[in-house]
Amino acid sequence: MPFAKAFQPQNRSETRRAHHVHLRVINGGQRTHEARGEMRCSRRIPMECYVKVRTAESGEVFYAMSKDLSVDGVAFIAQYVPRYGELMEIQLQPPPGSSAKPFKALVQVRRCSQVGDNRGYEIGAAIIKVRQ
Repeated sequence: MPFAKAFQPQNRSETRRAHHVHLRVINGGQRTHEARGEMRCSRRIPMECYVKVRTAESGEVFYAMSKDLSVDGVAFIAQYVPRYGELMEIQLQPPPGSSAKPFKALVQVRRCSQVGDNRGYEIGAAIIKVRQ
């Protein structure tokens, strides 16, 4: 799905003539060469670890299991059903015995779908800001 991006004219003569912001369409989103309609432009790394999730609005805390991670997004399975666009703070816990620090980030929900027979919901979220 294309989206619009604003840009300002670079030289002064264009600035004097146009006092408004121009929009141009940047193609992105669903790729046609992939059967499942892959939306992420970055490569996904499968990763299974515990995720502590705190909703930004209510402060509710719940736990989930991560599915995969990429530079711009994360997917995890939980019993919680979020709203589209909901902000959450996540903390991916490293495996036991690992010397790595937990990964903390602010994410925004992009999709949610039920997994199997009452096994929970797969939540796909875009990483907005890495906290640590």
